[in-house]
Amino acid sequence: MECHSNLTSEARTNTIRRIIESEYDLGRVKRIKKILGGYCNKGYALWLQTENQVDQYFLRWYNPNIDEKEIRFEHALLIHLQTNGFDLAAKIIACRNKTTLVQTPVPEDHASGKALWALFEFLEGEDKYTWTQTNLSDKEFISAAEILAQLHHSGHGFKKPSGTDRVQPPIMPFIATFKPKFAAFLKLSRDRRCDRLFQTNFDTICKNLDQAISYTKVFKGMPRMPIHCDYHPGNLKYRHEKGVGLFDFDWSKIDYRLFDLALGLVYFTSIWDAKQQGLRADKFTLFLDTYNSVCCRLKHIQPLSNQEKQNLIPMLGIANLYVLNWDLVDFYGTFELDDDEYYTYISHNIGLMHWISAHTDGLKSWVAEAMG
Repeated sequence: MECHSNLTSEARTNTIRRIIESEYDLGRVKRIKKILGGYCNKGYALWLQTENQVDQYFLRWYNPNIDEKEIRFEHALLIHLQTNGFDLAAKIIACRNKTTLVQTPVPEDHASGKALWALFEFLEGEDKYTWTQTNLSDKEFISAAEILAQLHHSGHGFKKPSGTDRVQPPIMPFIATFKPKFAAFLKLSRDRRCDRLFQTNFDTICKNLDQAISYTKVFKGMPRMPIHCDYHPGNLKYRHEKGVGLFDFDWSKIDYRLFDLALGLVYFTSIWDAKQQGLRADKFTLFLDTYNSVCCRLKHIQPLSNQEKQNLIPMLGIANLYVLNWDLVDFYGTFELDDDEYYTYISHNIGLMHWISAHTDGLKSWVAEAMG
């Protein structure tokens, strides 16, 4: 049977066909299409032909820099979430030998000693947004907040299997590593727009990091659970103003649920406008109120505690610094990235850092309104 592929590499096409037809009992590969937009991993839509029908799947080729124990942690968590009734994440398809990970010889342009692949059900729905697009409808905001609460609820009882873990530490030990890292970036900086912006704001960033780290003891005792850790509009699929699929669990780990909520608020309610900065009050209160209301109705998760309510605002600042770290690591760790593109990201997160610091009282009133 002829395979229709839009891949430029015939060797890549043949590798994918061999994986599917030797490791799975799902039919023959009829069509392969590369999916654009994946930041860390590469993805392919596959159409597999059986005798009676054609079914669509998603094949992920993992970034060679990802530790295998992280991938196995992700797979274990996804299986656990599905067992607990969370049906919005793509189901992992097990191989003939019942494992969920396939290892192949190194394809071309692959920097690792081995290539790791996994097959998933294909998530239906529309890719409407990216992480910088926050013009969702109110119904979409409500649906996104509901899904985050359901995700946290479905993580109950998860115990990471032996030999699996997230390499990146939880947020508070992780944020303590930012200051020396940023100091190293400062030494690498030159005279690009991003460099000048970073240089001008370096001292203020460090002061915000010191303040963030001071909350380490204050946060202790808050609920910890499996979190998505990359919950933004671009990682949801939508249909009729409702989220129908959630993907990219690559960054998931065990951490404060307040951090995941704060990160979601930063991502979903940010204003991306060169003339305006900050978070949107109406969307912020809508998202927060919806999340908390759903938690009140679910069995295995509690609404926000007083400790969490009191610490949401500093956690917003920490979540924003977490995204700023991603901006800077990518900019200074990748050869000659687009200065103008990354200026948009870095200036947004630095601007939001200043905005959060200047609007603490206003944010307190938003939290009080949402919790009322």
